[in-house]
Amino acid sequence: MLDQVRVPLRFRPFAVVLSGEGLSMIGDGAFGVALAWLVLQETGSVVALASVMLAQAIPRGLLMLFGGAITDRLSPRTVMLWTHVVRGVAVATVGILTWVGSVQMWQLYSLAVVAGVAAAFFGPASESVLPFLLPAEHLPRGNALQGAAEQGAMIAGPMLGGLLTAWLGPAVAIELNALTFFVAAVTVRAAPRGEATHQEALSVSVVLKDIGEGLRVARRSHEVRIVLLIVSASTLSYSGLFAVGLPTLARSFSTNAIALGTLISAWGVGQLLGTISAAITGLPRRWGLLIIGMTVVEATAFALLGISPNALTASTILVVVGFGVAYSSDVALPTFIQTRTPRQFLGRTSSLIGLPRVALEPVSIALLGVMLAHSVSWGFAVAAIPMLLVGLRLCLDPQARNLRTDPPDTESEWYLPQRP
Repeated sequence: MLDQVRVPLRFRPFAVVLSGEGLSMIGDGAFGVALAWLVLQETGSVVALASVMLAQAIPRGLLMLFGGAITDRLSPRTVMLWTHVVRGVAVATVGILTWVGSVQMWQLYSLAVVAGVAAAFFGPASESVLPFLLPAEHLPRGNALQGAAEQGAMIAGPMLGGLLTAWLGPAVAIELNALTFFVAAVTVRAAPRGEATHQEALSVSVVLKDIGEGLRVARRSHEVRIVLLIVSASTLSYSGLFAVGLPTLARSFSTNAIALGTLISAWGVGQLLGTISAAITGLPRRWGLLIIGMTVVEATAFALLGISPNALTASTILVVVGFGVAYSSDVALPTFIQTRTPRQFLGRTSSLIGLPRVALEPVSIALLGVMLAHSVSWGFAVAAIPMLLVGLRLCLDPQARNLRTDPPDTESEWYLPQRP
């Protein structure tokens, strides 16, 4: 059984790239703690911290479709390599300024903008690279191993960042992140270069044409529309729930932060177990039935969370849901996209599917914040509505029920750009 889990690691490009990206994710987690502490240390303002986060989020959202188009034109390897280098240089510069005590807020805002721009390109590239590293039959377990690495980094990174910041200062944690970017830039070179599929010289007009082509392709694909519906609903439900819902629920259980830490840790445990299980068992080919069933489970769980009598009950629910989401979505969704989408459209498809996460997150947080101010139980019930509606809608859709994670027998017509 464990031999099956390790099969993707026998492919050297995958193992090397995963090791570098895993290290970089740990650095990102450490950097997040150090940056937040540094901003609060310099300004004492939560508003300043929020504005730095916003300076990163805005360019990421605005440029994500460009990132997908550039990825398809150049290759995931090239885009990942250069975004690692750019972020490494920017983070190292801020780390040095912090070390010598001359860092200023405008420099932190500049870093946030650079990080946001780089993330707009890195995101689609990193989500598109796996089919270049593994055969299609190993993508489910490859995604599961990658998901396990992400979960491990989410645990280790912030913890390491907190310790380094407390003992040695934020500059050390910041420079550690810069170092991991440079290491990842080296390891990603193990990925195949990919073949150029475009003969035209790169220009703004050409990239805009590529984006338009990708949007037309997605519009003709019922599968992509289904995935967009699922991602939009999950963003509306989850973003507000984790940003303001769980803290509010935890405060109803206890006046200290232990309850909140318990709830978040419970979710993390469920996610880790889910990704490990997917790596061991593989994924069912009939992914549609799995994801539809899971949307109904999630909606029910959210409603139950709002009326949970204590942190133990809520934590149990979060472990179960975290397990199911990791298995059905965090592993299966990227596998579905990677196996059902031709390589020349992977970057654009990934960026389009990621767009609702950026656009709808503030909407979710604002709406749930208003509801929770009136009632915790009703707030969580409202968070359940998007998932419930989408689950019921997809139950009535035969194509949604028949969604599969195995590659199509033939290239579907929607993959092909319409001729003038």
